[in-house]
Amino acid sequence: MKKIWKIEDVAPAISNGDKVIELTNEEKQSLVDEWNARENKSGERKLKKIKEYRQEKLVETDWWVLRGNMTTEQSNYRQKLRDIPQDYTTEEEYDLLLVRDEQGNLTHTVWSKP
Repeated sequence: MKKIWKIEDVAPAISNGDKVIELTNEEKQSLVDEWNARENKSGERKLKKIKEYRQEKLVETDWWVLRGNMTTEQSNYRQKLRDIPQDYTTEEEYDLLLVRDEQGNLTHTVWSKP
């Protein structure tokens, strides 16, 4: 779920080295607008990352295609990778695709090779 930032979320001042600078309401609103714009693009950033992982997985398995006798399971795996943008369309689904275990491995079944 996306966070919607409000002016109350902004600290009244920022520290710049040894100086404390009070923020005006205009400066606070500018920060809020920037944060909300970034938040609104979080789904795009996640999908971009997912597509990068998908491409890595397809490249890792290109040799299956090149050897000329891909199994049905291997073919299905590659097709599921290609279908990710159509099959997973919400930010919540993107979050599930990006979950990692303690070792840093992606855990969603779509990433598991046969």
